[in-house]
Amino acid sequence: MPPKVIKPETVRDLGEVDCARLVKLAQRVSDDTWAQENKGKENDFEVFHHTQHIIFRFIAANRDPEDNYANPAWEIWQPVLQPVMDQAIKPYSFRNPVFPKAMLAKLRAGHIIDPHYDGAGSNPLVHKIHVPLVTNQHATFQVRDESFHLPVGKAYEVNNIVSHGARNEGDEDRIHFIFEVFEGDYAVAG
Repeated sequence: MPPKVIKPETVRDLGEVDCARLVKLAQRVSDDTWAQENKGKENDFEVFHHTQHIIFRFIAANRDPEDNYANPAWEIWQPVLQPVMDQAIKPYSFRNPVFPKAMLAKLRAGHIIDPHYDGAGSNPLVHKIHVPLVTNQHATFQVRDESFHLPVGKAYEVNNIVSHGARNEGDEDRIHFIFEVFEGDYAVAG
């Protein structure tokens, strides 16, 4: 199993990413598709009561990040997702990046994701990356006691093992591409 990673205190700006193609695709996902995909998600936790997910990759039982699987949608979306993922993680200089989770998350307009911790299982072993695709000035991400607006066109690592949540007080849904990554060559790198 990979070692624990060093998380940012709150949010780390990883720099610009070219996500224009992914933005267009995410905006075209129908409400019916969001609802159907959301039914089968493994991360069906109470804090996500106003959030829908489309899961591409996930960690079995959310324990060991090396024990991950891809859903059928991964094959379809991978040509668009992979370049964004690869560009976002450049600051880490990984030799063999492994992406155990990848998903779209839609927080409905006028709603929140309650403050929570992702402390158990695989969470201390991976970097959690958010790439905003659709947002508004009234959509914020909270980590600890700080609030951040995460604009489109950049990637951010968030510290998900401390208290964090989100608010979307705007008039449009907020959509983020969220994925996790760790160094697959951790025996060599560590």
